[in-house]
Parts: sequence; structure tokens; C-alpha cells
Amino acid sequence: MNAKIEKPILWGSLAVALAALLWSLDGTFLRPQLYSLPSVLVVFLEHLLGFFVLFPFLIIYRKQIKNITKKQWLAVFWVALFGGALGTTFITKALFLTGFHDISVVILLQKFQPIFAIVLAAIFLRERFPKNFYIYTAIALVAGYFMTFKNPWTIGNLANAVSGVIVYALLAAFAWGSATAFGKYSIKNISYGLLASLRFGLTVLIMLIPAIRYFNGLGDINGIQWKTLIIIVFSSGAAAMFIYYYGLKKISASLATLCELSWPISAVLLDYIINKNILSWTQIIGALIVIGAITKIMLNNRSYHLNGKVIAGLGQGEKTGLHTANLELSVATKTKMPKGLYTCALEIESKPYSGLLYYGYNSLTKKDCLEAHILNFSGDIYGQTILIITERYLRLPKKFASIEELTKQMKKDLKLMEN
Repeated sequence: MNAKIEKPILWGSLAVALAALLWSLDGTFLRPQLYSLPSVLVVFLEHLLGFFVLFPFLIIYRKQIKNITKKQWLAVFWVALFGGALGTTFITKALFLTGFHDISVVILLQKFQPIFAIVLAAIFLRERFPKNFYIYTAIALVAGYFMTFKNPWTIGNLANAVSGVIVYALLAAFAWGSATAFGKYSIKNISYGLLASLRFGLTVLIMLIPAIRYFNGLGDINGIQWKTLIIIVFSSGAAAMFIYYYGLKKISASLATLCELSWPISAVLLDYIINKNILSWTQIIGALIVIGAITKIMLNNRSYHLNGKVIAGLGQGEKTGLHTANLELSVATKTKMPKGLYTCALEIESKPYSGLLYYGYNSLTKKDCLEAHILNFSGDIYGQTILIITERYLRLPKKFASIEELTKQMKKDLKLMEN
């Protein structure tokens, strides 16, 4: 892999993993100190203090605000509402309801976030489900039941399944999973620092209305609790989110989800070491299966790196209106990537480009092919080695009766690429 691309991926992965480790400190060490406070007030205060810290980035990158499109503003608002206000409120409420005795279950249930993120990406961004998505999702859901209860064989657990702790934990997973999908979209052409400050600022405005009823009790917050709130800001709160968006800017959402596994693993270990909470053997097996199934889902939806030499084609690709580069099929087969159409990033002669990568049956040549359609490029690259990184899976391979049908489909694919 080209070093120019490999290094950002490494730093991005480490940043997301570090942010996840900081999150694991929250429920074990910090949030228990705030147990006596209303969860809504806690969420408001931690975001207000966090916004004060992140405000300088709003000033520094204020010129980038004009680059935010209407769709991106909606995405940023979604991130603030679900990722900031609702997600944090739900997880805080779930932890408070446990009395901080079984927080491992609450944390492990957050590993359903990728399923929610993929479903929302399919609905709003028109991405397809990974090939084996339904199978692994079913496995994860069944294993999730065993992970949730110490004694899964008790019929009474079906009633407990709708208890506040489980419901709030799953709502948090949905809220944060959706925030990941929309966060990646909203960070496309703005700084990670700007997105973090906008998220915290909008969350403060959103939480102001429900929190204002508790303002009379601000004087009852003791020194230890104020100190805890400040520590949260500089650890699991604003600082962790700033680090997370730094990493998310450099890596795919699917890779970020895998790096986030450091959160539940470290949280469960800390819960055992600090609070002496022990999972039952069925919970441990269920947790391992959930993590394995979610990991498999994300690996099926990951980015693929292809490095190959451009070979001669039949010249049919130019008729679609895009510059086409053909590569040997072996470049794709050795990665075991699913056949279909992807959006992709390309590096040609050390310059970045975007485009579409198609791997599958070619109706014009009557055989499988691997070809990249490069946007805003002209020139002869025959014989050159190019680097391609897939981004989003758009659709399965299709057969076309004519070049006109193919061209029409390519125009539709380009519109999907803009979403």
C-alpha cells in the first residue's frame, strides 16, 4: 500500500481506538459520581462545558461553515440530536438505572450500533446491505439475548427485556449508530474540529429546553460533581469526541467501528476490576458471538485496497462519458471483494481522484471485468500502476442490452455517488 495513504489510516485507527478507551472510563470511574443528579442536567452541563473548550475551533474554521450544504446541515443536526442529546441521555439513564452494578451489559449492547448504522446508510445514503448481512444480524440478535441476561433460560426475562435499562441501552445504540453514519457524511469537506464544536454547540441548544426545569438545583451540585464534569470534558467527553472525529476523517466508518471494539472490551475489564461485576458464562459466550458477528458484518462492508497496472481494454468505456482504466481480474480476486459497483478514491501519479469501480460481468465483452471510471481526468495511463480504495458499495452487477442502457445506468450511479 502507498505510504501516503497507509500512514493516515494508521493514525486514524489509533485515534478512534484511543477515543473508545476514554469512553470506557466514563461509566466505570466518572459517571457514578453524578448518580444523584438528573440525567438530562448531566448531559446539558457536560456539553455546555465541552462547547466552551471546543469553541475556539468554531472561530478558527468559521470560513468552512459556508461549505456546509443543506444536506450536511441536516446531517450535523442529526448528529447533535441523536449522537449528542438523545444518545448521551439514553446511555446516562441506562447506567443510572443499573445503579452501576451491571454496566457491562449496557456497554456490550452498544455493539449493535453498526447494525443500526448500516441500515440507516442503506435507507438514507442508498447503500446496499453486505452480502451476508441478514445472517450475521440474526446471529447477533440471538446472541444479544444471551449476553443481556445472567440466566437466559428464565421465561421472566421476556418481561424484563422491556425494562428501562435494556430499552435505554438499545436506544443509545440506535442513536449513536445513526450518528456514526451521518457523522461520516457531514465531515466530508469540513474540519473535524469544526464538526466537534458544532455538535456540542447544537446539543447545548437542544438540551436547554428539557434541562431548564432543573436549573434551580444547580446550587446543590457539590465540588466533587463539578470536578467530575470537568474531568469528563477533558477525557470521555469533548476531548474523546475531538479525537474520534480526527480519526473518522482519515478512515472508513466500518474500520472505525472495528477500532471502537476497544471500548466494550476495556469497559468490561474495568467493571470487573473496579466494581467486581462478573458476567455469567452464557453472557460471556453471547458477548463473544455478538462481537464476532458484528466484526464479520463490518469486514464484509470494509474498504478494499487495489494496486494494479492499467491494461488495454476494448475502448468501450469511453462511450459512457467517463475515462475508464481496465485492470487484471486477479487484482480483485485476491482481495476476495464482493462483485458489484463501488464508489472509490484513486491515486494516479501521486494525485488524488474520485470515481466508480466496477467488478463483475461486462455486458459488452460478455465476461467478467475490473474497471475504474475516473472523474475529472484526461490522459493516457496505459501501463501505469494505480492505487484504488473502495468507499461505498452501491449495487450488484447488472447486465445491459446496449451501451445506451449502460450509459443511462452510469448517470444514475453518479447521482448516488453525490449523496
